[in-house]
Amino acid sequence: MQATAPQPMMNTRRNLAFFLTPILGGFLLLFVTLALVLVSYQSRHNGRIFTGISVLGVDLSGMAMAEAEAALAQNFSYTSSEQIVFVEPETQQQYSKTPAELGLTFDVSQTVQAAYDLGRTGGPFKQAQEMFSSWYYGRTLPPVVVLDESQLDNALAELAAEINRPPVNAAFTYSGSDTSYAVGQPGRFVDVADVRSRVITPLTSFRPAQVELLVHEVAPAVYDAGDAAAQIQQVLGSPVTFYLEEPLDNLDLAPITLNQADLAAWVRVEVTETADGRRTHNVFVDENALRHWLRQFEDQLYREPVNARYYFDDGTEELVLVAPHVNGRELDIDATIAQFKAQVNTPNRSIPFVVKDIVPLANSNATAADLGITELITETTTWFSGSSDERKHNIATAAANFYGIVIAPYEEFSFNKYLGSISEADGYTEGLIIVGGQTVRGVGGGVCQVSTTLYQTAFFAGFPITERLPHGYMVGYYRDGAGHGMDATVYNDGEIHVDMKFINNTPYHLLIENYFSEENQALTFKFYSTSLGRTVVKEDPVFANVTEIPGSDQDRWEYVESVEAGTVEQIDWATEGADVSIRRIVYNAAGEIIEDRTFVSNYIPIPSLFHYGPDVEPYSYDLVPEEDH
Repeated sequence: MQATAPQPMMNTRRNLAFFLTPILGGFLLLFVTLALVLVSYQSRHNGRIFTGISVLGVDLSGMAMAEAEAALAQNFSYTSSEQIVFVEPETQQQYSKTPAELGLTFDVSQTVQAAYDLGRTGGPFKQAQEMFSSWYYGRTLPPVVVLDESQLDNALAELAAEINRPPVNAAFTYSGSDTSYAVGQPGRFVDVADVRSRVITPLTSFRPAQVELLVHEVAPAVYDAGDAAAQIQQVLGSPVTFYLEEPLDNLDLAPITLNQADLAAWVRVEVTETADGRRTHNVFVDENALRHWLRQFEDQLYREPVNARYYFDDGTEELVLVAPHVNGRELDIDATIAQFKAQVNTPNRSIPFVVKDIVPLANSNATAADLGITELITETTTWFSGSSDERKHNIATAAANFYGIVIAPYEEFSFNKYLGSISEADGYTEGLIIVGGQTVRGVGGGVCQVSTTLYQTAFFAGFPITERLPHGYMVGYYRDGAGHGMDATVYNDGEIHVDMKFINNTPYHLLIENYFSEENQALTFKFYSTSLGRTVVKEDPVFANVTEIPGSDQDRWEYVESVEAGTVEQIDWATEGADVSIRRIVYNAAGEIIEDRTFVSNYIPIPSLFHYGPDVEPYSYDLVPEEDH
């Protein structure tokens, strides 16, 4: 192998440096020169604005910051001297505001600071470029202004408040018989948003301006007066009279007048908008106020229906009508209001109270099946042997009030409700009655025989007894049959109310029949309904706290002028006192106890009582032996 030695190279680096050295030296000299110039320029402007910078046409070159602020403040008076004029188009009235009043302020300090900072921020090359550019070309900076939008909004709101006017609805007034109607007035309001958008440009351009206000008109809700005034005048022109078309009796409700003052307080005006955007008004009377006013007559107009009366035909097992029913009556408020609305705008000012009938379930067409009256469920008899003719007459008179009555399911029966008043005008005669534990003369003696018989029938039917009071002493008429502790007294003189009540606690109607037999000296009550299979057990009476029969030395003698001369009538026979307890147990069809109750009667002892006439020496009169009483 043959090797070749490398050839020596020329020293090219030495030759290149020879040529570049003068060039690099020139650039370095230029850079140093420019740096010295820049430093010198900055030094001359130390604390001063660089040459060529102006704001709002004011040359700030070489000025200190304080000088620049003074120069700008003196030359910029736009915010306080110029005017923004707002024009109201309808009246051409003008409203002037300065830019400062609208919230525009010139920040001189910030503006000067911005001018001073030009050429002093950023890197060296950026600073040099900005200094050269402002020196060579000049540089105009915008002023720093601040718009306080809150103040602008407040100023425009104050301006709008001077122009805005709310709409005024038409309204009526009533005084005595005079009615007046004020015409509605349209309102107007400034469109503040529109004004604001159009005033921003001249404000921020520092120039005066004239801005036309956009004003909207607002129609009142109620504008037209003519029809409403006439309608109101018709409604309030005269009082309204409510009356009953078919009064039941002379004691029924008399016509009622609704005066104009009340009507005026109830008148309302309602605004409606039609499909085409027009607004109309409707005059009407407040229905709630009228309804409240009518309700005060509900009780006065109400009449309770009266059931028909029947007897039960045991052969056909059907009801036989004894007396027809009488419909009840109640105020139909909704129908009366409808009638009022139909007439209130007419000359006819007499409006009927609209009533509707209440037909009782036990009506003239009812059948035994309808009412559940299908069988005899219990009957009871008491005797009045030895009673005076007056007493017998009163028993028959009182019993007639209860013949054929019907008690509804779960209704409470009241003896006094059906008995009514007791007076000679009602057919009763004067006899002996028990008042306060004593026998005295009075109208209606014998009525308690009816209440006692009814009580015993309800007792043996198993109905709950809700009110019952025994006589003050043991009455001889009730020793037979159910015996003592099974009587019930009644009394009603307007102030004292003693009643006998029970509840028909079944889902069927109860028919009450009674039969007075002078021949048998007996009064019988029968209850017809549908049996629930109840069983009633009455235990023997238990006597406690028995007192002795008062002796003859305690007899009471009373002079009665109507007693025949030379004669004596024994009214009461001496009777012991006692507390008599009667236990009643009621079983249902399944043999379960549904009531276990003890009825207690507290009887006081009484002495014999005699009535004597003229020519009789009391206490020494020879009496006949005591007879059955």
